[in-house]
Amino acid sequence: MLGGRSIPCTWLLVCALASGCAAMRREAPSPDLRPCTDGYAYTADGWRLGVRHYVPEHPDPGKLPVVLCHGLGLNATFWTITDNHLPAQLTARGYEVFVFDIRGSGENGRIGRLDQRNRRRRNTPFRELGEGKWNVDDLMRYDVPAILDYVQRETGRDQVNWVGHSMGGMLMFPYFELDATSHTRIANFVAMGSTITLADAPKYDMLMANRAIRTLNHFASPGRLGRPLSFFRMPGMNIIDSFYYDEDNVDQRTVSRFYGYTLEDPGPGAFRQLDRYLKCGHMYSSDGQLDYSAMLDRVKVPLLMIAGEGDIISDVPSTEITFYSIRSPDKTLMIFGTHYGQVADYGHCDLVWSRHAATEIFPPLIDWLDQRQPGPPIAVRSTLAFPSEQALSSPQE
Repeated sequence: MLGGRSIPCTWLLVCALASGCAAMRREAPSPDLRPCTDGYAYTADGWRLGVRHYVPEHPDPGKLPVVLCHGLGLNATFWTITDNHLPAQLTARGYEVFVFDIRGSGENGRIGRLDQRNRRRRNTPFRELGEGKWNVDDLMRYDVPAILDYVQRETGRDQVNWVGHSMGGMLMFPYFELDATSHTRIANFVAMGSTITLADAPKYDMLMANRAIRTLNHFASPGRLGRPLSFFRMPGMNIIDSFYYDEDNVDQRTVSRFYGYTLEDPGPGAFRQLDRYLKCGHMYSSDGQLDYSAMLDRVKVPLLMIAGEGDIISDVPSTEITFYSIRSPDKTLMIFGTHYGQVADYGHCDLVWSRHAATEIFPPLIDWLDQRQPGPPIAVRSTLAFPSEQALSSPQE
């Protein structure tokens, strides 16, 4: 009731539940559900980034480490809220795996006088202090090199395989375009649900969601306010859920873990930068001076792009535009959906969370990586065919 007492009472209930969710995550029974604390990478602009390290029982010395990077408004638990998750499959195939929380996620923070105060605020529904200005450019310029340096110190390898979902892949396009050392540090790049050009802009529904979250961010922490949804569902949630996943393709336990353990604050600066992307269809630098979508011909690294036929955020036409703009001599596009022989039309997060991802998506992804490792050639162990034969090789230029 808009004019009654139900909204204040509901707000108090949500705040009370949200204040306990941060502690619940820190004390989760499985490390897969906790913030990354195996080690810390430190960025040149003063951020501490938590890292989790998965070590295979039988490491393959011919394979480079894999870095998994989650998207905006989430944390590294994104990769591990399901059984037989991607890190587990990668380690079973001999890869060392590193997942990390980007700035603004997990237990990360900017080192300094606000760090301790923000640690306490994580047990409240209120946003953290002094962290509203970072943007996508900062993730690319500072977080990526910091993680690469960390992995090199831990493994002695100066190259990695980078697998990014959503923003975790999107930020790599400007990294390859602007950093002269990028192609010597990233051996292979997998972009899951990651586009940098929109086929149909403006995206009014996503713009409305973007601006609503930015407004809420002035008063409270959207991530922590969403965590009580792990325990109960509110009317209209199916509309929000549809941006993330197809409910017929994801187990309810996974959905519960998503809201309880994975949501974070997206960062007002990053969302402001995305606003222009959603309006004009091209990704620009935060100052508006560089059009990252217009420089994709600079990306030369071996590339695998993975798209879901039911993805609303990174739809198939947008993925195809991005894919065909890239001039890498080794690039592959895989599309997952019923049209391509899979059991469901994969949504944005279904690519990682689906109950079928462990058998339909992860094996061909890892096969693709296996074929590009610097060690001696190995037999491809999966019997699954690639889902989309149409793009196993680049088009004729």
